[in-house]
Amino acid sequence: MASVSNNLSWIFFSAYQCAIRYHFKQKIRGTISLAVRETSDAPVKATFDNKKNILSLNGRKSWLVSTNVEMILLFVRLKKPIELPLNNSTHLLNSILIPIYKEKSAIRKTFEKTRFLKNLNQGNLELKNTEIMIEKIFSGNNIRGFGNVEQFFVMLSLGIFFVTKVKSLKLKKFFLKEITPLVQGYSARKSIRLLVKSNKKTFKKLINRFDQLPEKKAIIDWNSDKVLFRNILK
Repeated sequence: MASVSNNLSWIFFSAYQCAIRYHFKQKIRGTISLAVRETSDAPVKATFDNKKNILSLNGRKSWLVSTNVEMILLFVRLKKPIELPLNNSTHLLNSILIPIYKEKSAIRKTFEKTRFLKNLNQGNLELKNTEIMIEKIFSGNNIRGFGNVEQFFVMLSLGIFFVTKVKSLKLKKFFLKEITPLVQGYSARKSIRLLVKSNKKTFKKLINRFDQLPEKKAIIDWNSDKVLFRNILK
C-alpha cells in the first residue's frame, strides 16, 4: 500500500491494519477498526445478564478509522467488574474487548467532513441494546501497548512511502538508510516500545525533509495530513 499510494490516508490505514493484526493477533482477512474513544454525553454502558450470559451495550464510540470495515474491535471500560470464564479459568474484568460485525443494533455513521485523512470514511458507532454473548468477549487488558505498536507501523509505512516517492537515487538511499534500523530491529525481535522511542526523532526529521521536496506536491492533502503524522509521533 505504501509503495503505490498518493495520499497519507492510505499510508495510515495500512499501518493501522498491520498494528491491529500484530497486537491483537487478529487473523481475519477483512479490514478492522478499533473503537476506543468516547464523549461524556454518550459513554458506553454495559449491563451483564448472569442468567443468560449476555452483555448489553448502549452508548457511542466517537471515532472509527473507517465505517467501511468488516469488523470493529470494541473496547469498553466497565463501571462494575464482571466475572467471566476465559482460557479455562475465571477472571474478574474491569475492561473488555469485543468483536462487532454487522449487528443491526450497532449503527455506523460516517462523518460528513473531516480535518485529516479525508480519503477514509471516518465516523462513529452507536450502540443501541447491542447484545453480546460472553463467548465473544476477551480481556480489555490486551489493549495495553497498542499505542507503541501503532506508532511503529506508522513509522515503517511512512518510511517505505518516502523511499518509493522520491525520484533522486541519492535521496532514496538517504531515506532507506534512516529506516533500516527500524526494519533490522523488528527482524531481530527487539522491543517495539524501545524501537519507537529511539527512532521518533529520526522520523520527524524525515517528514520535515520530505516537506522540502517537490515530490510533496503530488501527495493529496499533504499539508494537512503531515500535521497528524507529526502528532502521532509525539
